[in-house]
Amino acid sequence: MVNMLERVTQAIFDKDPESLFTIHHAEVYARAALEAMRDPTKEMIEAGFWKGPISLNGYRAMIDAALKEK
Repeated sequence: MVNMLERVTQAIFDKDPESLFTIHHAEVYARAALEAMRDPTKEMIEAGFWKGPISLNGYRAMIDAALKEK
């Protein structure tokens, strides 16, 4: 099974096949994207997403788990 970091890496890598990016470059950008998503925006919180079964801590834990994937 492909983990989230690999999925995001592959999506970035596949987005521009003519790019000079290597898969390593794509992984660096994927990791940065996941890190940026770790804390939800004010708009995400206000949209009521956190009222459901997934808490803010749960969301952060999911992102942290994705960042630990290799």
